[in-house]
Amino acid sequence: MSRTTAIASLLILPFAYGGAAAQDSALELGERIYVDKCEYCHGDGVQKGGTFMLEARYEGELPALLTERTNLTPEYITATLRTWTNGMAPFRPTEISDSELEALVAYLTRNNE
Repeated sequence: MSRTTAIASLLILPFAYGGAAAQDSALELGERIYVDKCEYCHGDGVQKGGTFMLEARYEGELPALLTERTNLTPEYITATLRTWTNGMAPFRPTEISDSELEALVAYLTRNNE
C-alpha cells in the first residue's frame, strides 16, 4: 500500500464506521471549509461584506454571523451555495464538492436547536 493510499484510508475510516468519530471529522472538515471558503466574507469584522449585509437585512432579529445561527437548515445552506440566491454567487461542485458541502452543512447546523 502506498503512503498516499494509507493516508487516504485513515481520513476515510471514521466516515466508514459512522458514529461520533465521523461526526467529529465532518465538523472539523466543515470548519476548515468555512474558514477557507466562507469566513473571508462571513467572518467577524467590519470588512466582512456578507456579515455586514446580513446585519442590515436582519436588523438584530437574527445573528449576522453564520457560525452563531441556530436556524440554518441543510436545504437552505445547499440552495444558497449551489444557486444564485440571496445576493450570493454560487459555488460550483469543483469549488466545494458535494461531500465538502455535507461537512459544511454539518458545521453550520451544529448549533441548531
